[in-house]
Amino acid sequence: MKIGIEAERANLPNPTGVERYAAEMIKNFAHMDNQNEYVLYFRTKPEQWFLDLPKNFSVKVIPFPKFWTQLRISWEMIWHPVDILFIPASALPLWHPRKSVVTVHDVAWRLYPQAFTKFMRWYLEWSTKFAVRNARKILAVSEATKKDLTKFYGISPDRIAVTYLGYDTETLKPRSYEEVQSVLDKYGLVYQKYILFLGTIQPRKNIIRLVEAFQKLKKQNHIEEKLAIFGGRGWLWEPIVKKIKMVGLDGSCKYFDYAPKDDLPYLYAGAKLLTLPALYEGFGLPPLEAMACGVPVVVSNVSSLPEVVGDAGVLVNPNNTDSIAEGLLKVLINNNLRQEMITAGLAQAAKFTWEETARKTLEVIESLNEKN
Repeated sequence: MKIGIEAERANLPNPTGVERYAAEMIKNFAHMDNQNEYVLYFRTKPEQWFLDLPKNFSVKVIPFPKFWTQLRISWEMIWHPVDILFIPASALPLWHPRKSVVTVHDVAWRLYPQAFTKFMRWYLEWSTKFAVRNARKILAVSEATKKDLTKFYGISPDRIAVTYLGYDTETLKPRSYEEVQSVLDKYGLVYQKYILFLGTIQPRKNIIRLVEAFQKLKKQNHIEEKLAIFGGRGWLWEPIVKKIKMVGLDGSCKYFDYAPKDDLPYLYAGAKLLTLPALYEGFGLPPLEAMACGVPVVVSNVSSLPEVVGDAGVLVNPNNTDSIAEGLLKVLINNNLRQEMITAGLAQAAKFTWEETARKTLEVIESLNEKN
């Protein structure tokens, strides 16, 4: 069976969640499947690791300026068809194989339209609607995302398979002061003396309320921990960064921009806790990765986040600054609770691996080959 994969989004040196998912699926398919033939499609020159994949993998660079997935891959499917096409995002070529699979990571623009430009809302709505209505099978990264798809697009639950995301078991693990402090020095951080936030700087991540909650703790409870915020700048980032800088005039709160992927395991492992009080998440990789590093997590009680952290995390109301502050304080001052959360978090994280995600994904893809 010949399987085509849109691989361009996996071809980034500093990937975010969706791009990491795409790359991990390809890497794990290569480890577990030497029977099927894979064709990886790129818009730009692929990184070296794609060229080092097993012999049943080939790469094809097909440049195109705009709407590459919808138009250029369509042309490729007409002239060089595959048995099954896998797009690791909510997009699909206008002309595609009858047996196509897409992954939907979230439908945030439906719930928080104010966090997107008018063009982005239109494009995401159009591409997702086309993809979920025309793909033979849809992968959702959480039960929450599956429910959103059935609610907003009327998709039968039978067409949707939930394939949770995973984490890198080799690099994401608990680490000692001696292992991490040299990396933390680059950012002026001290082991176990900071609260970590990791995510794109945009309204949906609820960073302004987080900063206000931190400001309250600093004033009323005199906490010594700093708030370290890492993330690339997204839509409407300006007022968020302005707020961070205003609260952090005394050095207690700081924005560091995007964190290089090689530093992430150390930034996680050195934190006192990680927080993600987001208004909405399709999955939420940072809490999972933090738990794998032995770090307690404080997250929102909405969308997919309760699924990810299970009983291991502290859940807060993202619309209530006091709730966020109370959740953070509970973990900061109660060492017994922290130790319990660390143990529970390691067990919870072990349920999510990229190998398992790829195995379930490959099962879905191969099941299509068994059907007419």
